[in-house]
Amino acid sequence: MDKVNYSIDQLLDETTKLVSMGIITKQECKDIMKKREYHEIKIYNRNAHKSDFLTYIKYELDLDKLFHERGKEKHIEFDFRLRSALRHAFILFGSATKKFPKDESLWISSLNIRMRRASKEGTGRLFSIALQNLPRSPRLWKLAATFEFEVNKNIQNARNLIQAGIQFNKTDHSLWHHFFLMELTYISLLYSDINYLDEINKNQNSTKEDESTSIRLNLDNMRKEEKVEKDELITFGKDILNAEKLKQSPLIRGQIAQIVYNKAINSIKDDFDFRKKFYIISSKFLNVGKDEQNPVGAGELLQKEIIKSLKQDFENSDKTYLFLASIEQSNLQETIINKVKSSTEILKQGLYVIKNEDYLFSTIDFIKKETILNIKLKDSSIVEDISKTILQFYKYSIENQFLKENGYYFYIELLLEIGLMEEAIKVSEESLNLFKNSPKLWKQRINLLIKNSVVLKLFENLNLSLDINNVDKCFEMAIKHSSIEKCLLSSNVILDYFKYQVAFKFEKDYNKIIELFKKLIRLSDGNNSVQTSLKNFILDYTFLNLPKDKLKPVYQLCFNYLPIEKEFYQKCILYQEDRIEKDFNDIRSLYEHCLSIKTIETKDKDMWLNYRNFELKVTGDIQRANTIAVRGKKSLEDPLEFISQL
Repeated sequence: MDKVNYSIDQLLDETTKLVSMGIITKQECKDIMKKREYHEIKIYNRNAHKSDFLTYIKYELDLDKLFHERGKEKHIEFDFRLRSALRHAFILFGSATKKFPKDESLWISSLNIRMRRASKEGTGRLFSIALQNLPRSPRLWKLAATFEFEVNKNIQNARNLIQAGIQFNKTDHSLWHHFFLMELTYISLLYSDINYLDEINKNQNSTKEDESTSIRLNLDNMRKEEKVEKDELITFGKDILNAEKLKQSPLIRGQIAQIVYNKAINSIKDDFDFRKKFYIISSKFLNVGKDEQNPVGAGELLQKEIIKSLKQDFENSDKTYLFLASIEQSNLQETIINKVKSSTEILKQGLYVIKNEDYLFSTIDFIKKETILNIKLKDSSIVEDISKTILQFYKYSIENQFLKENGYYFYIELLLEIGLMEEAIKVSEESLNLFKNSPKLWKQRINLLIKNSVVLKLFENLNLSLDINNVDKCFEMAIKHSSIEKCLLSSNVILDYFKYQVAFKFEKDYNKIIELFKKLIRLSDGNNSVQTSLKNFILDYTFLNLPKDKLKPVYQLCFNYLPIEKEFYQKCILYQEDRIEKDFNDIRSLYEHCLSIKTIETKDKDMWLNYRNFELKVTGDIQRANTIAVRGKKSLEDPLEFISQL
C-alpha cells in the first residue's frame, strides 16, 4: 500500500497544477485521483494481469487527450504540464514491460504510442531494451528500422537494424520484404522530395548530439545469448552511404534493391511466393527514376530481373506460368484480345512443359476467372476462341496420357455445355474404357443417355459399342462393378434410371412400374436414402398420373420397406385428403400407422393436433376428436404445449 500512496502523491502534485491552470475542476481532480487509486491497487497486486496495466494505460491516454483538447481551447496546448497523463502512461508501460518482458504486443503498443504522441527523445533507448528482450520478433525489428529511417532519417542505421533482425529470424520472409521496400522508398524520396536531403543532414546532426534518439545494440552479446552465428552483412560503399552522391550515381536506379533481392533469394531458396512478393512491391515504384534519358523506371527494371529469376529457377512450376499469365492480364496498355492471346499462349507453354492434370485445372480456372468473366457480351467471338483453346488443352492432355478420372469428367461436361453432344458421347465411352471402376464416370454416362433421350435415336449412326449404347445395358454394366456399387447406389443414378423407364418406356403401365420399383428397392437394399427417393417418386407419380384407386396399393407397398419417414406419411395423408371423395377410414389408418412409431407418438405434438383437427373439422366427429386429444395427452412426454393448443 505504501507504493500506491507514494504513486498517488506524485500524481496528485501533477494533477493539481492542471486545476490551477483551469484545465480541470477540483471535483474532476478528485474523481481522477479516485480512479487512479483504484487502478494503482490493481497493478500493485501480486496477481496483476496484463489487462490491468492496459486498462490503466488507456485511462491515462484518454486523460491526455482530454487535457490537450482543453489546453487547445485556452491556446496553451503545448504546455509541458498538460502531458502529465501521457508521461504517466509511459511509466505504466515501463512497469508492464518489466513485469512481462517477453510480451511482444506490450512493447509494440508502447513504442507506437511513443512514436505518435511524444518526441523521439528516449525512444531509441526504449527500442534497444525491447530488442534485447525480444530479438526473435520480426515486428520489433521492422518497427525499429522504420523509426531510424522515417523519424531519424538515418538509412544506414535502418539497414543495419533490418539485417540484424534477419540474422535473428533467418526464416522470416517479411524482414527481407521490408528491407527491399525501404530501399525503394529511399530512392523514391531522393528523386521526388527536394527537401529530403536537407532533412537527412539536419536529423543526422541532431542525432549525434542526442544519442537517446538512436537505437544502439550490443549485437555480439545478443548473438551469444541467442546462440546465433554472425552472418556476412550487405556492405555499402561511399556512393551509397552518402545521399548526395547516391542521387548522382547510376546506383539510384534500383541497384541497391537488386542487391537486397539477390541476397534474399540466396538465403531463402526455392520459395516462389517469397519472390513474387518482391515483384508486387516493385509495382509501386514503376516510375521512380523514369525520364527522357531513362524510359524504364527502377521498379520496372527490378520486375524484369525478378521474372528472369523465376523463369530460371521455377521453370517446371505451375505457379510461374500462372503468374506470368496474370501479369499479361493486368497490362493496361494492351487490348482485351491481345491480353487474352498472350496469357493463353503462356499457359499453353506451361502445359507443354509441366504435363499434369493439376496444372490443367489451374489453367482452366485462370482462364475462366481472369478472361471470360472480364469480357463483354459483344466480344462473344473471343469467348468462343477461349473455349476452343480449352478444348485443345484437354485433347493435348489425352494425347499425352495425363488426363485422369476428374479430367475426363470435366471435359465431357464442357463438351455438353458448348453443345458437342456426339463428341461427349464418344469421350464418355473412352473414359470408361480407361476407368471402368469410376462411379463418377458411370453416373455421368447414364445421366448423359437418360437426359438426352431424344438424341438416343441418333446413336445408331455413331460407331459406338452396342453394350453401352443402351440405357438399360449401360445401367446393368455399371451395377456389375461391385467396387462402385455402394457409391453408385448412394447417388441419384437409380432414381434417374427409374424416372427414365417410367417416362419413356412404360407409358403409365402400372404393373411394369410396380415390378421395376420392387427390383430397384431390392437392388438398393441397405441404402435408406435411395429407397426413400424411390418411394417418394412412385407415390408422386401415382397421384399425378395413375388412376385414383392405385394410390392406396402403392403406399401400402412402400410401407413394407422400412424405415418410413414421417414426411412420407404426411404426403400420403395430404394426397388422400386432397381427393373430392375422401375415404375417412383410409386417412385414419394413415394417422394410426404414423403414430405407431414410438418417437412420433411420444414427441410429435403436431401430428396429434393434425389428427385431432382432421376429426373435428373434416369428419365432424367430435367424440373421436376428444378421444384423440386424450390419447395425445397421455402419449406425449411433454404434453403442455399440446394442451395449450387444443
